Amino acid sequence: MAPRHDTNDAALERIADDLIGLRALLDKMDHAQDALLQNGESLQGQLEALTGQITHMIEVLTPERPEQEGPSLADLLARILTQQSGMIALLREISETMKRLAAPDGGASEAHAPANGARHA
Repeated sequence: MAPRHDTNDAALERIADDLIGLRALLDKMDHAQDALLQNGESLQGQLEALTGQITHMIEVLTPERPEQEGPSLADLLARILTQQSGMIALLREISETMKRLAAPDGGASEAHAPANGARHA
């Protein structure tokens, strides 16, 4: 009976070791995901700043045209940049929604979770 008990103990030890390894891997993935989200938000902010600078540059460098010729290049580029800014806002909303949905409790405790992503004990 002892060999069977030893075999079961060895199997349980392997399973426990595998579970510990999986938990460590999940923690690393969670931290990596938090870092990616922070970097994405930083890039969105930089893109918004760049959009503002490009808009200003276009306004400064492009002369006004009479209304009979249609919109000026500055107007057309400003519209494109405005649309891009709208897309950034939409992507931010999607990202925040995905964060809430990815939370273990479906986002119910989002208001109580720390901002740095340290929600695991």
